Amino acid sequence: MKNPKSGRSQRRWGLALMGGGARGLAHLGVLEALAAAGLTPDAIAGTSMGALIGGFRAAGVPLEEIRDLAAELGSPRRSEKPRLGRRSRNMTALFQQVMIGTSRDRILKKIGFERGDRVESLLKEIVGDRRIEDLDMPFACNAVDVLSGREVVFTGGLLRRALRASMAYPLVFEPVRWDKMLLIDGGLVHSAPIDLVRALNVPIVIAPDIRRPIGRFPASGAAHAFKYFPRISQIVFAHQAEVQLQAADLRYPIGLDVEMFDFSDPESIIAQGRKATEDNLEDIRALVEP
Repeated sequence: MKNPKSGRSQRRWGLALMGGGARGLAHLGVLEALAAAGLTPDAIAGTSMGALIGGFRAAGVPLEEIRDLAAELGSPRRSEKPRLGRRSRNMTALFQQVMIGTSRDRILKKIGFERGDRVESLLKEIVGDRRIEDLDMPFACNAVDVLSGREVVFTGGLLRRALRASMAYPLVFEPVRWDKMLLIDGGLVHSAPIDLVRALNVPIVIAPDIRRPIGRFPASGAAHAFKYFPRISQIVFAHQAEVQLQAADLRYPIGLDVEMFDFSDPESIIAQGRKATEDNLEDIRALVEP
């Protein structure tokens, strides 16, 4: 594979895009910085928000389009934005569905599974009925089957359904019923999918680390289960991801001190992903360019 800017051959390499809610928007900045440097991964694997961003990239959705739509989440004056096309409007609606507020009612609200899945309908408007095995580059994402307790890895089948399953965070989105499975967010067991990339016949894996520093939790926050449940999840995910990230050939921190559902400043999150990647371009090139 040729790097169009350097003219040199690249080794086969891929990206492992972690889950993390709003922090996952940093993956857009990662992809922007790599594209600007003339570096194109040979494969992408993602979980949760990483699956969403990675799946769009693998399906050929322009990065500029994804970025513009994500940036609208934090805009207080959306009416002043240029008119969006049909796919753009649907992508904006999708990100708004992902954008979860802090109120208990919003978190516990159901999407309305019985009357049709709104999120999957939006995904269909964006990527249609494209199958994972027919995408522009090899792609994989994961989910967890609640009934069996096992991880499910998608390397084929409808992209929209796989993405919907991978992002089904408990208490936020309804699980996805698929065959005899009940699927939820893959990040619950595998938030740094390094081995999913390698399973796509890609030997070199780069993993941007979008974890939030754990920090200290105030004792007053442990008064009610509703308050400390997110903290428990944060601890479990952090330790789980640390073990998984050790398998990457290159991992670099993006340093995002952002809550999982804080979509108030998407442009800043994207910019931090881009800058962290630019700061690590020398190490990235050393890996992928002989």
